[in-house]
Amino acid sequence: MLLFLVACLAPYVSPEQWWPISFITLLFPLLLLILILFFICWLLFDFKYCLLPMLPILIGWKSISAFIAFNYPTAGKQFSSPSGSLTIMSYNVAQFGLYREKDSKYNREAMFALIKKQELDLLCIQDFYTSEKKNDFNNREDISREMKLPYRFFSSDFNRDGMQHWGSIIYSRYPIIKSDKVKLSKGPLSESLIYADIVRESDTFRIINMHLASYRFNERDYRSIEKIKKQEDTGLVATRNIVQKMRDAYVGRSRQADIVAAFIKTSPYPVIVCGDFNDTPASYTYFTIRGPLQDAFLRKGSGIGRTYAGLAPTLRIDYIFADKSFRINSFRMIKSGLSDHYPVIANLSPAR
Repeated sequence: MLLFLVACLAPYVSPEQWWPISFITLLFPLLLLILILFFICWLLFDFKYCLLPMLPILIGWKSISAFIAFNYPTAGKQFSSPSGSLTIMSYNVAQFGLYREKDSKYNREAMFALIKKQELDLLCIQDFYTSEKKNDFNNREDISREMKLPYRFFSSDFNRDGMQHWGSIIYSRYPIIKSDKVKLSKGPLSESLIYADIVRESDTFRIINMHLASYRFNERDYRSIEKIKKQEDTGLVATRNIVQKMRDAYVGRSRQADIVAAFIKTSPYPVIVCGDFNDTPASYTYFTIRGPLQDAFLRKGSGIGRTYAGLAPTLRIDYIFADKSFRINSFRMIKSGLSDHYPVIANLSPAR
């Protein structure tokens, strides 16, 4: 009960102030499950003790309602796209398999086919790679041409020889009248928040895309995690290294979340926010960025909505948020193994 209530403080306590709360928050779904099981047990054996697990569940309802979407899954909630609406995808493409696959060409082609099939109006990609080198992939131009998304803005956060580029990108079917990027941290590994102000008929809105700080685990770290999970190794040194990386990432993301939230408030137009936050809905990062915005998954999705294929089955870390001046018509996620992230898609209409 106490651990669960501490985890529910995450919306109000920044990891920069007290970083252990982030690790407790990771246990949120497990702690919730334990409380529910206790509630069922007491309900069967001694009714008066049901209040013990029920009280923290009621107190922590804000976190629970952000973690689980209580909508009955229907085709209408997944595929509705009325006339005049916008279809948006947010997708961490893991550089189209550039370092993941021996021959990334086929992974890239499958990703292109998946994206093209959705007939998008807006596309936000994180962990994007493009190149102007001979015999390499100019993904920036190819997506514009193949997906018929002529307008774009690319952060180009990292470059090699002025020919290879990495970062986040926004594509649009409609004209972009203004775009820019905002650095989210300092140092050689810092990425940017990018935004584009888009005009569609008589409406102007701002779309924001970002990739927040990751744990930066390497292959050795993942092997250590597997050994610890299988109890093959106590892994004290490895565990210390992993915890250090996680702590740094939590603190870094809390700072980035504050920057993003402050930037959203400055927008002169209604906003749509997309991105890989690398944090769950029980986190300070999630609540700080979401603020008064609508979470498309909570409006039209169902269940936990896992978007990351690795580590744990409860990791929803990819999001689409929308201003209340939009009506969310549908939300869906495509469980594709082409990246370690699943693409998420929402359909929005101006709420007139």
